Amino acid sequence: MADAEDLDDLHWSIIEELRDGRCTPSYLAEQTGESRQLVSQRLRDLVMAGIVQKVHTGLYELAEDPRDQTDSPA
Repeated sequence: MADAEDLDDLHWSIIEELRDGRCTPSYLAEQTGESRQLVSQRLRDLVMAGIVQKVHTGLYELAEDPRDQTDSPA
C-alpha cells in the first residue's frame, strides 16, 4: 500500500470528498476543479493502494483513510 507521503494534493482532495460518502469521477472532478481524466488516474492509484474501492461501475468509496493509520506501537 502507498504511504501517505506518496499522495499528492489531488489524492488528498479525493479522500476528503469520499469521507462524506460514495462519489463518481465526474462529481470529484467538479468538486476539485480538475479534469475527470486526472481524477480517474488518481482514483486508480488509490484503489491500487487499498485506500479506495470501486463499488460499482463509476462509483467509489473510501475503504481505509490513511490519516487513521498510526506508526506508533499500541
